[in-house]
Amino acid sequence: MASSPAAAATPPAGNARKRLIVLAAIALLVVGGGGAAAAWFFGLLGGAAPAEAAAHPDPHAATAESHGAAAPAPPAVVFVDVPDILVNLQTAGSRMRFLKLRLSLEVADEPAAQAVRTLMPRLLDSFQLYLRALTVDDLSGPGGVQRLKEDLVARSNIAAEPVRVKDVLLKEMLVQ
Repeated sequence: MASSPAAAATPPAGNARKRLIVLAAIALLVVGGGGAAAAWFFGLLGGAAPAEAAAHPDPHAATAESHGAAAPAPPAVVFVDVPDILVNLQTAGSRMRFLKLRLSLEVADEPAAQAVRTLMPRLLDSFQLYLRALTVDDLSGPGGVQRLKEDLVARSNIAAEPVRVKDVLLKEMLVQ
C-alpha cells in the first residue's frame, strides 16, 4: 500500500471546508463592517450626515415657516463693544510687556445694553485696575484666558449692578 505523491499533496476534505468557512467569515466581516460604516456616515445610525445636513440645509426642503408654524425665536441678546484697552503688565525685569484687548459684553436686551453703555467709564476703570496687576504667566495657556474671561465677567457684574453681564467675548487679545 504505497501512497501516491498526488494523494499526499491534497489535504483532507475537512481542512478545505474549514478554510472555506474562515474565508467566508472574514469576507462577511469586511462587507458588514463597510456597510455599517457607510450607514453611520450617511446618517442611518446617527452618524455624520445630520451634522452635514445642518451645515448645508436643503433649499428645497419645507420649513416650519412655510407651513404656518412659527420658527423658534433666537435668544434675545445684545452685544456692547468696549473701547480698546491697552495696559502694561507686571514684569520682573526692566522690559515692558503690554496687553491689548478688544472686548464685547453680552447682555440680555437693549435696556441693559444702554445701562452698560452709560456705566462704561466705571467698567473700564475696573478692567484697568485688574489688568494692570496681571503678569504674562497669568495669561498663558487656555486656562489663563478662561480665568481672564471669568474675572472680567465678575468685575463687569459688580460695576454694572443691577444689570447682569452674561459673558465677555474676546474679539482680540495681544500680549507683547
